[in-house]
Amino acid sequence: MGRSPHIGKSRMAKRSGKSGQGPEKMLEELREIRPETEEIGRERAGFVAVVGLPNAGKSTLVNALVGEKVSAVSPTPQTTRTLIRGILTEPRGQMVILDTPGFHTAGPLLNQRMGGSLREAVEESHVILWVADMSSRKKDREWERFVEFMTSQRATKPLVVALTKMDRLGPSNMIPVLIEFEREMSRHGIEGEIVPLSGLRETNLDRLKDLLFRHLPEGAPIFDPEWYTSQTMREMVREIVQEKIFSLLYQEVPHQCAVLVEEFHEPEGTEKTTRIEGSILVERESQKGIVVGARGETIRTISERARKEIEALTGTPVFLRMTVRVVPDWRDRPSILRDLGYLPE
Repeated sequence: MGRSPHIGKSRMAKRSGKSGQGPEKMLEELREIRPETEEIGRERAGFVAVVGLPNAGKSTLVNALVGEKVSAVSPTPQTTRTLIRGILTEPRGQMVILDTPGFHTAGPLLNQRMGGSLREAVEESHVILWVADMSSRKKDREWERFVEFMTSQRATKPLVVALTKMDRLGPSNMIPVLIEFEREMSRHGIEGEIVPLSGLRETNLDRLKDLLFRHLPEGAPIFDPEWYTSQTMREMVREIVQEKIFSLLYQEVPHQCAVLVEEFHEPEGTEKTTRIEGSILVERESQKGIVVGARGETIRTISERARKEIEALTGTPVFLRMTVRVVPDWRDRPSILRDLGYLPE
């Protein structure tokens, strides 16, 4: 199967140009706690590894930083299964943002590979961006994992902590959470900057960008400045279809589903339509019935939602045909994982 070119901004929908909508009162209080970051003079370029527990808002934050949708977003853990590279290029430099799959060390071969992608991202990065949900009720688990991870990385990488979903807290509730996190970091000897923000509302993103750029080394852009992701069209289509599956079936079979894009034909000559064919893999017949749905309703809904987003991606009409195939134990089969793009060829 051939691979399509890397995606540049000219191939994608235009940026929306939205500005942050965060509560002004919150930001005024934040400025009292943290001074403004100094300006950066020379051009910089480097990698940022985005790390955190499931559903902390990592992919939402990556999309907000890049200004385009490069990572799938759903309420289901393991929506991100591969290392996604988002690219932010500004006059001051280029930041390559690595959206990681999360913490996985046991279970099927797929899970082990996802854990390997996290390690690779951290090794490749110049700075670690830990993402934590300010509104989470699982703070003890989040903090335990954070301390464990940062202890293993002690003094090797600069750290910035993004406390997300600040829009869910009022100013009176947000400040104590911020102070508590700072106190715990100090108690464990962990050094780093903390930025409360909302990726969904794009609140306080400028401050986060300033801190991240400050930690990057001086250098020329790593990727073409016109790109905002290093993913291929096939990979983007796979992520889009998978997101629709996870969003629609998040309480049923998403972890046993995978998307394989088998054919991707761009329009040639007088053609106007991009033609895409692929398969949704499941492990059991009962799962196939859930994905297909009564009279094929579920698979039609998945395909229709995905097709609309892919049309915005390609800028062309799209013909999308997805079929559901049963492939027992596909998560433990290296040949299948290679076809899916989860293992190197």
